[in-house]
Amino acid sequence: MARIAEIDRTDITDILHKVAYILDSKEYDRMGELFAEDIQFSNPGRLAANGLEELKTAFRSFPAPSLSHHITNLLLSSREDGTVEALCKALSQRADKSMAAAEYTDILKKTPEGWRIASRTIKPL
Repeated sequence: MARIAEIDRTDITDILHKVAYILDSKEYDRMGELFAEDIQFSNPGRLAANGLEELKTAFRSFPAPSLSHHITNLLLSSREDGTVEALCKALSQRADKSMAAAEYTDILKKTPEGWRIASRTIKPL
């Protein structure tokens, strides 16, 4: 398995951290900076979307979005098809001030605009 170049590792890590800042500030029009046009997003029981526009619409209509998102324990693995799998633990503070823990599995692909999340699966813990 090929090693991930340090510049790609840095760019991917920045994208994953940037998700929290864009979602927490509710700047949903900026989600194209993070997610691929054909994003497959699955958060069972809370949100599912196929494609960037559907994802933006889902977030805009979400009745009680989390206030703050945090990721930890990030692991990156290159895949034979040139994509990168990112696995991390996540914490979010919900609107009612409770905390939720989850595990994110992301598949990122390199586009002409840079790395983008092509798939995100959230597993509640």
